[in-house]
Amino acid sequence: MLQTFLQQFIPAMEQAVTLGVPLGVLFAILRRLPFPIYQRNYGTALKWGFWLSIALVAARVGTKNAVSREGVEAGAIAIAVLAEIFCVVFLLKKNDLEKVFSSPFRYSVCIIGLLLFFYHGIEVWLIPAGTLIAAAGEYYTAQVAVKLAGFLAGLLFGTIASVIAYQAAAALNDRRLTFVFVVQAAAMLVQQGIFLIQVMMARQFIGSGTLLSFMAPIIDHSSWLIFIIFFALLFVPLTLFSQKRPTRPVDMNPADFRRMLMKALHKRRWGTATMVVLIAMVLLSSFGSSYANKKEELVAAVNVLAENGSVDVPLTEVNDGHLHRFAYQAANGTKVRYIVILKGGNSYGVGLDACDICGPTGYYEKDGQVICRLCDVMMNKATIGTKGGCNPIPLEHKVEDGKLRVPQEALEKASDVFR
Repeated sequence: MLQTFLQQFIPAMEQAVTLGVPLGVLFAILRRLPFPIYQRNYGTALKWGFWLSIALVAARVGTKNAVSREGVEAGAIAIAVLAEIFCVVFLLKKNDLEKVFSSPFRYSVCIIGLLLFFYHGIEVWLIPAGTLIAAAGEYYTAQVAVKLAGFLAGLLFGTIASVIAYQAAAALNDRRLTFVFVVQAAAMLVQQGIFLIQVMMARQFIGSGTLLSFMAPIIDHSSWLIFIIFFALLFVPLTLFSQKRPTRPVDMNPADFRRMLMKALHKRRWGTATMVVLIAMVLLSSFGSSYANKKEELVAAVNVLAENGSVDVPLTEVNDGHLHRFAYQAANGTKVRYIVILKGGNSYGVGLDACDICGPTGYYEKDGQVICRLCDVMMNKATIGTKGGCNPIPLEHKVEDGKLRVPQEALEKASDVFR
């Protein structure tokens, strides 16, 4: 159950932090400006991004993936990249944030808020949507409850971490706050640039030959890109810790100065809190992710041969209530795997070692339960042999003369599933 919990917790946490930290740092900048219209417009943009992300996920699920997520996300990120570059250049040219007022800057800030929330919102909402789709109508199970709890906990933890990072950023002076935003923007641009290159390669807008050797290791280790965001987040507390303590003005009495020092000390505590949550997130995204994504080794399938048009397995070999895996070599050389399990009485669940959703990744038995190796969905034994959800693809069979017989023709047809 812990593994299942972490499989939802970690991606929800990572998406929440990737979204929340840069938006929080940008909001800290906007709060410095003596122009309330910035904050109002920014808040409106975030709301639009939130609702648009939900609308697109709903449309995608409702149309069974007919809506192109890849194209929409790439377009949003491309526009966001331009807005981020403009904001970085604009802020670097300004020495005093309080004097910043520019309509292009205001529009760029709103574009960043809307499109980042839209893009990462899609990634966030697809996590619980995938859980509910895989449940195939069986929503009131412990498996679904643990997954949804993991998602909500990860989202909450990531949100809290983002709020803490915002408070630490808000304690910085103008120059240091601008520096932190530039670092955050640089980290985002690296991630976004890699994503856009992947999309353009997939759509053949750019030739993949020259870039493949460079992009292949990045794509293979795409889960490591979150550490770019963590590295950028590290600059928030480090910049705060290196900020000089306030000096006493000549006309300030000692009591007021002590209060000033206590306030500065309180602000530094947000830096300490940021370090704590950052360490926790690094551990979760490294060791926790390694544990969560560890795949169970499948028991080797027993090779079987067809005789007289069918593959026969004695019932005495499969009537113990445990999962049994068999492999038949089709005429085209493909190994066709299928599973057999006694459901109760004289009823057997027979299906391919593959499903329509996850493909031929296989099933394993753990604590008396049959579980999909890819998505960790726990099967109801009574439903094995029936089509739907993450259930094994049903396989024609019959029980007679003390044997479980699978037609050779059915196995030959199933070879396409395992190619």
